[in-house]
Amino acid sequence: MTDYLKEQLLRAGLTKQQISSVTAETMAQVLMDEDSTILLKEAQKQVQEMKQIVCDLKREYYLTMEKISAMSKTLLAVQEIQEQYGEINDEKAKTVLALYGAILEMNQKVGADSADCIKSAGYIAYAYLGGQAKRDITYSYEEP
Repeated sequence: MTDYLKEQLLRAGLTKQQISSVTAETMAQVLMDEDSTILLKEAQKQVQEMKQIVCDLKREYYLTMEKISAMSKTLLAVQEIQEQYGEINDEKAKTVLALYGAILEMNQKVGADSADCIKSAGYIAYAYLGGQAKRDITYSYEEP
């Protein structure tokens, strides 16, 4: 074991007795074989793990940025409408707008046609507000 390695082990918290032990000497010999392949493989493995972590973090970052961008577009549109027409204070109106937006987004995510998205979201909003789709259906059940 070189003096440099012994100094590094001291800095790492080992005592002089631990450094001069047979165990430390054996570990140094195993890790420092002639061509240092064990250390190189370990370093390559750590680098590969770090690359994967960075890749995962980048993917998460871009997904988060897409969500933020979509939300900011919606919020800016709401702000613009509120400035033009005033705030919506009615809770049912707020609920139907949120429902309408959610249905549009769900339809678009599954690849539905834009015109169909608008029709279906509009119809559901209309029904929610008490439109034609709201019917009182009475079932009669006759026992045989």
